[in-house]
Amino acid sequence: MIIYRELSKIMSLNIQQQIFEQVKNSQKILITFKKDFNGDALSSALAIFLLLKKLNKQADIICQDFIIPKNFSFLPQISQIKQSLSGIKSFVISLDMAKGKIKNFSYNIKDNMLNIYLTPESGNLDEKNIDYKSGSYKYDLIITLDSDSLESLGTVYEQNTDFFFNTPIINIDHSPENEQYGQINLVELTKTSTAEIVFDLIEQYDLNLLDQEISNCLLTGMISKTKSFKTTNVTPRALNIASQLIINGADRDLIIQHLYRTKSINTLKLWGKVLARIKNDPNLKMVWSYLTQKDLIELNLQNPNLSEVIEELIISSPEAEIISLFYENEKNTISGLVYSSKNYDSLYLAKAFNPSGTKTFATFEVKTSDLGQASKEVIESVKSNIK
Repeated sequence: MIIYRELSKIMSLNIQQQIFEQVKNSQKILITFKKDFNGDALSSALAIFLLLKKLNKQADIICQDFIIPKNFSFLPQISQIKQSLSGIKSFVISLDMAKGKIKNFSYNIKDNMLNIYLTPESGNLDEKNIDYKSGSYKYDLIITLDSDSLESLGTVYEQNTDFFFNTPIINIDHSPENEQYGQINLVELTKTSTAEIVFDLIEQYDLNLLDQEISNCLLTGMISKTKSFKTTNVTPRALNIASQLIINGADRDLIIQHLYRTKSINTLKLWGKVLARIKNDPNLKMVWSYLTQKDLIELNLQNPNLSEVIEELIISSPEAEIISLFYENEKNTISGLVYSSKNYDSLYLAKAFNPSGTKTFATFEVKTSDLGQASKEVIESVKSNIK
């Protein structure tokens, strides 16, 4: 009867209320987002982290192999994001001391072995009085941001699947590709960004929690995802939220300065080369372009952020539903990136080349050094998969 009442109580709450009820009952929370993250995922995760701190909750943010992007380095608490998930479960060794107390305790590590030494006050220890078992998980709640699948989290999920299967997940996203993998799924397709959803969440709970740091994070996420409110899905509601964030202290000029006015001349030249080489298939709504090693060397951009180049192609080709970029890498093979709209699955489109990534954005490698041949082979394969 008690269980029934508790279940009825939870089911009577809306999704936003369920989220805060779950947060309220949690001791330590893991915040994570996809390894191939964008500014919306990063900013939303930091906003949730700051919100949980205001609610006096312990939390960690983890993203696979995270390195602080230069243009987002201004965000508060970004240095708190960790690169891997480890030590999530303790191992407990128990000793029944009913028959005698311990006088001394020590340990050492030798030949990769942990040796624990226990000296009783009197008599001898009996190994039958020693027990061992796995302890509880370090985190009792997981919050994922802007991540359409658990697989998109990379090794954070892949190396800890039992933890994810045995821990409640709150899944917050706005992507139509989201697989609804959480116990609580706040997935709103009409929103421009995950940051907008997080704002609504805070507004429904207590708008007084919205301080300058959280506002800066949320406005950064919205500006990043909408390309400074230039995308076609921007709504009057999104613009109204942006104005409320500015009223609450978000510094729009600071955000714009870091996101759009810190590009080097060489990066702009790189974009120019890509845009000048665009080819398209209007019937299939496809566009593609390429870069050579010579391009990267001449512009001193050996490790450019090519996802930003894809974003420029998206802005420059709003009618395109599939965008590909090919480039020569240092391994003497050809690397490729494929972006697709909600009508397609990038992993499926590039399936012949063992892609990795998400349904929206996939990367792959073609085992040839001929850029022209590789791009032709990939485009023909993608076209075939479309048909």
